[in-house]
Amino acid sequence: MQEPIQIYHSGAELAARRKAAGLKQRELAQRAGCGRSAVQYWERRSRLDPTSWAVARMAQALGWVLPARIVHHNAHARGRGLRREIAEADALAAAMFEEWKAREVQRAATRRVVCGAKTRKGTPCRCKSEPGKRRCKFHGGKSTGPRTPEGIERIREAQRRRWKAEAARAHADCRC
Repeated sequence: MQEPIQIYHSGAELAARRKAAGLKQRELAQRAGCGRSAVQYWERRSRLDPTSWAVARMAQALGWVLPARIVHHNAHARGRGLRREIAEADALAAAMFEEWKAREVQRAATRRVVCGAKTRKGTPCRCKSEPGKRRCKFHGGKSTGPRTPEGIERIREAQRRRWKAEAARAHADCRC
């Protein structure tokens, strides 16, 4: 069974045909009945979508016939090729949807929103939240210190060591 043959046209080809006709982007847009930004957009694309309204109008204005797709294979006439193409399109759409969901999960994990917690003045907090959370660093999420007796003792010991090191350093710097 022979695979479908597809012909894709590029935006560079559209630009070349426009220049060959001696038209500027604005002039082609006027003839096609679309905006200049549409001409600019489609000329920068690597592939043209022949089903697009703007592309069809620009091709018509240039006298260029864009076949939607050329398909050569026998099973297509009996409907099997069409079913396969629909299945391929469904699989592609499902894959694109999964990619979109993964991007949305990633974006939600790093999203920062306005905290909105009630401040001492009684107004809503305007700080941005921690990434992926709903409150800022002042209204939740950051540690407020040790809570267990072991944790409190561990902090005390760390402070004692730091103070001892600072005292030794200060004594070493002293010229007494």
